[in-house]
Amino acid sequence: MRRATSIKPHLKVRLRLLGVVLLVVLVWYGAAALDAKIQPALQELAEYESRAVTVEVMNTAIAQEMETNPQRYEELYSIRYAQDGSISTVESNSLALNQARLYLVEAVTQALRELPETELQIPWGSLLDSALLNDRGPSWSLRIQPRGYVEGNIQETVREIEINKAEYCIDLELSTSINMILDGENHLLNVENTVPVAHILLDGDTPSYYSQGDA
Repeated sequence: MRRATSIKPHLKVRLRLLGVVLLVVLVWYGAAALDAKIQPALQELAEYESRAVTVEVMNTAIAQEMETNPQRYEELYSIRYAQDGSISTVESNSLALNQARLYLVEAVTQALRELPETELQIPWGSLLDSALLNDRGPSWSLRIQPRGYVEGNIQETVREIEINKAEYCIDLELSTSINMILDGENHLLNVENTVPVAHILLDGDTPSYYSQGDA
């Protein structure tokens, strides 16, 4: 009758070591695959949160400035009427528009300068598309640091709404950069926002009622 041969001690050690190595490799590949999935989602969510905070500050600053100093924005355009009482032309006031741009950009710049460094926490579970894990698990730290430099341009457009009715729009296009510090790494993010300054509904053929003032 044959006896069962036992595995030699040194062979057992080698098998255990091989098992540990395989386990480490599997864990490493699993972590790399998970990181490859999470990092783009983390970057996208961080940019979304950073833009949301910055845009909210911009919109609030514009609204407060126009509410506090309405006289600065009363002569941005002039309306001329035809003999039958209908609107003949709408002519923009380039000098008033440029002055308004300066006031509004300064208001936004000041608001961003006064904004304290904002810190947010992004839970790990929020990046996995799982309702069960949402807002759970460890968090990544996101800090937002406005740089305080803002560019702004006035944009005039005419948008046809329906036949013989259109909307004359004066909008302020804003652009700024912020430092987005995500989990210790610094990223520069450009934030753009368009804020309405004046929108006017007009009746009549589009070519007959809109005339831009001298630039």
